[in-house]
Amino acid sequence: MEVVNQRAALLCNYEVLTLLRTLESDYIAKTRTALRIKKEEEAAGTSSSRQHMAPEEVLENLRTMEVEAIQYLSADYQPTQMQSEIGVAQLTKRLGAYELTKAEKLQIVNLAPTEAVELYVIVEELEDRLGDKMDDILANVRSSLRDPAGPPGPSAQTAGQAATAHREVEVYHEDTEAMDYDPDDVFDDHGEGAGVEGDLDKDDDDE
Repeated sequence: MEVVNQRAALLCNYEVLTLLRTLESDYIAKTRTALRIKKEEEAAGTSSSRQHMAPEEVLENLRTMEVEAIQYLSADYQPTQMQSEIGVAQLTKRLGAYELTKAEKLQIVNLAPTEAVELYVIVEELEDRLGDKMDDILANVRSSLRDPAGPPGPSAQTAGQAATAHREVEVYHEDTEAMDYDPDDVFDDHGEGAGVEGDLDKDDDDE
């Protein structure tokens, strides 16, 4: 795989979380398929040269980083719990009306400030640059957030579910290495992910 453009777009935390959940869901689905085929072949006394359709080799450290990133981005104190695909897109569009850098827009989406004091630590020279527009920005941020008690979005999966999925994949690797089949083994069949893609334009003034 070749990276054509490293800075083609900037992703906010909500989009990163959604992407990680999609990758997690795909990887778990491949692992379950491999486990099912392996069990069927061993029960029938046959062997496959396809190595049970094992998913692509993924470094253990990478898997750990993915799971920990999901746990962090989906924590209760993160605004991702109240964000949605439509809300993030609308907020990004509305922020374009103000004289903000791409980095500042990204931080506003990520941190979702709802009080003026929070905005001061994101935007440099806030009063000189925006003046009385601060309240408008905060109002736009508030309108982009959904009620936490409302229907759960893609980021509503708990950190515990992500950790369970991670342990399930580890079971596959251990089972594949041992190549021993135990009919009493039970493999959980739960967990799902949803994907939403979006981006913030590249900051042409970065360099």
